[in-house]
Amino acid sequence: MIPRKYKEFAKAYFSIAIKDNQRAKQALSLKDYPECFFYSQQSVEKSVRAMLEVKLMYRKEHDLIADVSNNLQELGKDLDIVLEALDYLSGGWSISRYPVINGQDIKTPEEIITEEMCRQGIDYSEKVLKIAESFLRKHGII
Repeated sequence: MIPRKYKEFAKAYFSIAIKDNQRAKQALSLKDYPECFFYSQQSVEKSVRAMLEVKLMYRKEHDLIADVSNNLQELGKDLDIVLEALDYLSGGWSISRYPVINGQDIKTPEEIITEEMCRQGIDYSEKVLKIAESFLRKHGII
């Protein structure tokens, strides 16, 4: 039995993940690639957090790969997709928001994040949303 608090958090995370995916698509249409990448990463992260809530896990950290690997094996082959998405978008919240040093140069997010990266992020976001939706339905959350 999943306690009510965890169910509510799972629903809330999933709801926000859907909105973040929509925000990513809107940013792509505006050619705001850093914003698109950021919201793609946020969508994946919140989808994963929704699934982890079902396992009675609440995490504040952005790096969720170990938690997913250790607690969501029931996803089967979909686990690989979730891990790929997390790996690809790892640090997306940071590189899409802050300047970084690249060798001797300081680069802005606009100089780093490309349209291709944005499109790949949205693709991962949509795949992970579908996986999370199925998982949450299976566990009676949505």
